[in-house]
Amino acid sequence: VPVVADDAIWSYFEWTDPETGTLEREYIEPLVSHLRHPLAQCQHGHLFFVDRSYVLPPSKRAKDRKAFLFDAGASSWNNGAGGPSLSYFAAVWKRQGIVWDRVEGWECTVPEAEFYKTVPADWKNKTFYHQQCVSTSPATEPFLPHVIRSRAEREDYVLFKLDIDSKLVETAIVDHLLSDDNDDLSYIDEFVWEHHVDNYLMASAWGRSRDMTKTIADSYKYFLKLRRKGVRAHSWV
Repeated sequence: VPVVADDAIWSYFEWTDPETGTLEREYIEPLVSHLRHPLAQCQHGHLFFVDRSYVLPPSKRAKDRKAFLFDAGASSWNNGAGGPSLSYFAAVWKRQGIVWDRVEGWECTVPEAEFYKTVPADWKNKTFYHQQCVSTSPATEPFLPHVIRSRAEREDYVLFKLDIDSKLVETAIVDHLLSDDNDDLSYIDEFVWEHHVDNYLMASAWGRSRDMTKTIADSYKYFLKLRRKGVRAHSWV
């Protein structure tokens, strides 16, 4: 997908290519408004409420690398409360030349047989699903940061999506990734997360899944910390 190179529009990552010494730049959507589509809940009501067109996939660093997709909150390939995630990442990332070598998903309630019925034939051999609730602690499995580093190498391209509508589990995982006492974040290139906080614009949709001790300001801090550590962190819907 062509991106207009305009620093007034996009945020970006910048690094020096170790082989050529040239300065490289890769754009990402800016952190704006309530971290969804900029027009969500504005003039057109729910028209852009679950619109994901604001998410900017990677353009450079992911190419020619083995690609892994880990999805916590994957109940179906083609359906979901906010729209399907697996079919979305398969289609949109393919436009950037990224075809997943392994797709792995978790969800508490959907049986494996029911999930696999939704997976397209050409993805069945690459897709692995677990009817499990993910853990908040490295001492209990499945703790996804540890699962990720057991499957992938640092030189692989890894996308980790976290959206299980559990404020305690999600925050515990993100706090672990940002902690200085481990290097699990170094295995993740792209992190996609819907942070459920005390946000009046989302109150009716999020309900009890909101962490009422945190606000949208805390969300900005989380995503900025992740990006400053080199991770392409996206707010999800």
